[in-house]
Amino acid sequence: MKKSVLTIAALAVSLSLAGCATTEYKAVEVTSVVNVPNQDQKALFKKTRQWFSQYFVSGESVIDYEDPESGTIIGNGLANIGSGSLGIIQHKIKYNVRIDTKDNKFRALTKIIEHTNTDSNSTYTVSYVSKERMADAEKQVNEIVKDIEAYVTNKKLDKKANW
Repeated sequence: MKKSVLTIAALAVSLSLAGCATTEYKAVEVTSVVNVPNQDQKALFKKTRQWFSQYFVSGESVIDYEDPESGTIIGNGLANIGSGSLGIIQHKIKYNVRIDTKDNKFRALTKIIEHTNTDSNSTYTVSYVSKERMADAEKQVNEIVKDIEAYVTNKKLDKKANW
């Protein structure tokens, strides 16, 4: 009797795990080139630097490199992309943003470095993620790039500018 109960329990666990299709995480990169007419490299660098200053405000999101001469800024950030089915585990991504500016355009290269889970006790790296979680992460990175573009092209004005 015990053996059949254990077999049924093992079968139930196996079937429930089979329903959670996961895949090994592979880095996701998003590249966007944005034309900004009548803006020189120096002005575009200044605007992208301001974006970093406003959106990288926690100790977990930092600018690692900036060079006004080459027009390059590189930062590493952390973004929340949702939670597990019970809401106990928070899903996050660590990402890298590189902005290269030239006269009249800039390029944003964004790469998801890793997926992490955070519960009440710890944060740990996740090697295997679901397709849905991969889609959520990609969506978040695309939103970051769109936000940079909107900020630099003045489509998203600073609320304080209307004071």
